[in-house]
Amino acid sequence: MGNKLSWLRPLGMPLALLYRAITLVRNALYDRGWFASYESALPVISVGNLTVGGNGKTPLCLYLIEELQARGWKPVILSRGYGGTHKGPHLVRKEDSPSAVGDEPLLMARASGAPVVIARSRVEGAHRIERDNLGDVIVLDDGFQHRRLKRDIDILSMFAGTEEAIDTFVRGEMLPLGRFREDRDIGLRRASLLVVSERSVLPQGTELRALDQRLQGIAPAGVPIFRSYYEFIEIRTLTGEPVTTPKTVHGFAGIANPQGFFESLRRVGYSVERTHEFPDHHPFTEDELTALIRDNPSTLFVCTEKDAVKIKGMSELVRSSFAEFRVRLKVCPSDTFMVAIEHSLQKRSSR
Repeated sequence: MGNKLSWLRPLGMPLALLYRAITLVRNALYDRGWFASYESALPVISVGNLTVGGNGKTPLCLYLIEELQARGWKPVILSRGYGGTHKGPHLVRKEDSPSAVGDEPLLMARASGAPVVIARSRVEGAHRIERDNLGDVIVLDDGFQHRRLKRDIDILSMFAGTEEAIDTFVRGEMLPLGRFREDRDIGLRRASLLVVSERSVLPQGTELRALDQRLQGIAPAGVPIFRSYYEFIEIRTLTGEPVTTPKTVHGFAGIANPQGFFESLRRVGYSVERTHEFPDHHPFTEDELTALIRDNPSTLFVCTEKDAVKIKGMSELVRSSFAEFRVRLKVCPSDTFMVAIEHSLQKRSSR
């Protein structure tokens, strides 16, 4: 928190302490079995985080789905459907509206080919997956704090792409003083795997920078740390035309922590003349984007795939002015990561 807002800290401290106490009690009640959790007939892999804001959960879910499919599994994504109006359980269709099912579930349904079920009650969503035989393993999106559905593997995704993000994680302050949803150290002890993401493209021929020393010993013993990065695929307008470098563009993002996206544009050779930032999950309208195009004539706006989902159904004028930045997340070391996951899945299957 910046110096300009330091006077707010005395106000936020009691609320942060109260929030911490509430989450500690809630987790203790689940840990001791006083709050019941439903154990699905299928193995469950949760992908979640400890802090609010973008931590790369959706790309990590897509990576996990692709790797599981390549190994013969039939994964199903289970999401709350944040930002959508549909309460579910609902099997997402590719023609669904992002305003109904949420932008991230729709993106995952279109990108992965795997079934995606949204449900405000994740337990009811699991029942739907079981009843309809939709797959053989559930990938629970943003599920770390959701304790009502038992899981076999808890994957924590952690954003560490900026000094501010690292400092935030090291301080470990609870909401509303900081960004943590629950006590950092207690949460980390519940994790199976930790994936540290910089949420930016790693140019070909370069290596990941060493993990910041402040994060080296943050995971408890027995919780392995993995790294993730983005591999650049292409930039293509929403009407289908490829965009080549060199090119001057405007960066456009309605995501949390967008700086990694803007930096990725520069890393692959694009000149970012200006950036346009919106809140995470912002519900863009045709009028809003038409006005932006009018104020910036002859401009190509490059957005994330998550934002593109909400724009692809708009007019040709809007679609021809926007292009999506297509990337693929990679986890390293990949083989070790998937061996750990399959070991847990096979252990569950043999019970």
